[in-house]
Formats: sequence, C-alpha cells, structure tokens
Amino acid sequence: MKKLLLLSSALVVGGQAMAADMPIKAPPPPVPVAYSWTGCHAGGHVGAGWDRTTYSDPGTLLAGAPVQNFSPVDTAFSVKSGPRFLGGVQAGCDYQFDNRWVIGIGGDVSWTDLKSVGNTPFNDPFFAGKNVPFSSRTDYIATLTGRVGYSWDRFLVYGKGGAAYAHDKYDVGTVGINEAALSCFAFGAGCGSNGKIDRWGWTAGVGVEWAFAPNWSAMIEYDHYGFDARTVSMGVSSNPGFVVTPANLRVGHDIDAVKVGINYRFWSPAAPVVARY
Repeated sequence: MKKLLLLSSALVVGGQAMAADMPIKAPPPPVPVAYSWTGCHAGGHVGAGWDRTTYSDPGTLLAGAPVQNFSPVDTAFSVKSGPRFLGGVQAGCDYQFDNRWVIGIGGDVSWTDLKSVGNTPFNDPFFAGKNVPFSSRTDYIATLTGRVGYSWDRFLVYGKGGAAYAHDKYDVGTVGINEAALSCFAFGAGCGSNGKIDRWGWTAGVGVEWAFAPNWSAMIEYDHYGFDARTVSMGVSSNPGFVVTPANLRVGHDIDAVKVGINYRFWSPAAPVVARY
C-alpha cells in the first residue's frame, strides 16, 4: 500500500514539473479589420479655378431700326481667366460593397471670384473702331453628383458626375452689339450694359481620398463644369440717362477647378474582435 502511495505521489509531482517546463501558448493577435468607407461625411475645401467664356452676337434688331449689325451675326470670341481662389463646403454619403467598390452621392458649394476681362472683335463704329471690353464674373458654383470608386483599404480613387449650377454676371463697356444700343449712340453718348444669369449645366471629375484617421479623411479633386450657350438680356444704360432697349448677348461658359479638402466621417470603423480564453 505504501509503495502504491509513493508511486502515485511521484507521478503527480512529475506531471506538475513537466507542465511547468512546457511553454505557455499566447492567444493569437487580433485580426485587423479592413477600413470601411460606408457612412456619411461633411467637410470643407479650398482650391483654384479658371474659366473660358464664349460670347456671340445674336443679331437682335430694334423694331423699325435699319438693318445694320455692328458685327456679323453669330461671330464668336472667347475670353479666358487665370487661376482664381475658391473655397467652400461639401457633404455626402457612401456605401462600400464587394470589399473594394464604393458608390455614393454628394454635393458641394464653392464661393469664388472667377473673373475674365477681354476686348471683343465687335467693333464700335461710333468710337473710331475701338474694340468693346467684355467681362464676366462667377460668384459661386454648386453641384449635386454621384460617384463610383475603388478602394485599397484607406485609399479611395473615384470618378464623379452630375448637375452643376453657377451664378454669373456680365458687363460690357461701350456697347456696339446689335441694334439695341443704337438709340443711345444716335445722341453721341457711350453706353454700358450688364446682365446676370442663373446657369444650369453638368460636371465631371476625378479624385483621390485618404482616410488618415478613424474619423478623418483628406482629398484632392479635379472638376470640369460645362454650361451651354444661353442668351442673356443685357440691361443697357447710357451716360445721359436715355432709355435704351435691352441688348441680347449669347454666352457660353466652361470652368475647371482643382480642390483639396478634408472630411469628418460620422462613424468609426469596427474595432477588431479579440478572442477570450
């Protein structure tokens, strides 16, 4: 009996010693969770824009005026502006599917002072053939777009497209376009004209976005805005204050812009799940 007890004690002590010598297996590291672009965001941007404005004379005549145009009908010319500052805000929502693909919808508003000034080939016969100075100015641009992107974890490359809106103003110095200005020139006085218009068009662009923190991302984007030619009614004012029939001017407008911005994303990617032992 004593021999049996001694043998059992030896087995227990030996087992404990062997267990003490065995290495302890650590739990596996948590599995990293891929970043998700699903969610909504809002932020701001700054950048630069430049534009190209195309003018043409539609040849509108006053009732009863002689058939005489100061420039050939539909003669067109363009004025370009250099880069001008713009800044604004943006917001949108995205949905990621199939691990990599991202679709979304968003909008932005950019305030700017895009302005182009140039002389036109519409010669003014009442002022020794001097060309007429034209200028255009864009106050702000707004868009509503969809986008499709492909992600590599925290990097997203995307294209976007949709509707665009711009508020434009136009000024003409000494007016020599069509017969609408004839009545003030008949008195030997110069005329000025101005007009404004709300323009609807389209936009398309490409960009890259980088999620540099759980709730923050930075982006850089190029956009083109296209606004087809429209006839603008220009209010004409003469120096002596004569009443002048408004002139018509046909104007087309294209804008390009580069933006950099930052977004706050209203969610945090799911934390990795750690197994418990």
